[in-house]
Amino acid sequence: MLRPAAALPALVAAALTGPRTARAETEQALSGGFGFATFSAPGKAVDNMPPPSVSPDWGLAIAGTYERSLGSDLALRAELAAGLFRGGAAKDQSLTSFAGLADAGIAIRFDVSNAVPYAFVGLGGVVSGGGPIERGADFVLVAGGGLDYLTQRRRSYGGEIRLASFAGDVTVVTFNLRITSRWGL
Repeated sequence: MLRPAAALPALVAAALTGPRTARAETEQALSGGFGFATFSAPGKAVDNMPPPSVSPDWGLAIAGTYERSLGSDLALRAELAAGLFRGGAAKDQSLTSFAGLADAGIAIRFDVSNAVPYAFVGLGGVVSGGGPIERGADFVLVAGGGLDYLTQRRRSYGGEIRLASFAGDVTVVTFNLRITSRWGL
């Protein structure tokens, strides 16, 4: 049973110091992810027909992300990601293709409980080669989102979907499982 006289000093101290804000602007996070990847690219035109869309039989993706909080809901975000694909090529193309990207942007978190949904956008560069995505280097626009489940304040895991569009006609989509470590809380 709590005695009012025992709680009084704690209430007075809290009232005198006022509410404390979270020091989210010093929070940093590093994430690693692995998952499934696919792409959509125009194929070769046949006769007068428009080029069909091609995609691989399968693909794998890895990603690494660094975030630096600007407040409780907004963070700067930089990432490196790579995808390896097999299939979707024409007769005269390699069956194996790849894409590697680096981008920087912002992330917005909707922190409501232990499950934290988030969205992000970024602008960067991509290098692609092989099969139907033989494009070399180009700019890339990245957008996506995910859900982090906080097991502790410093650790979380979750899923993320990323859409990267480059060269005006190639789009890569990845579905990653990710693990995150945070510090500077």
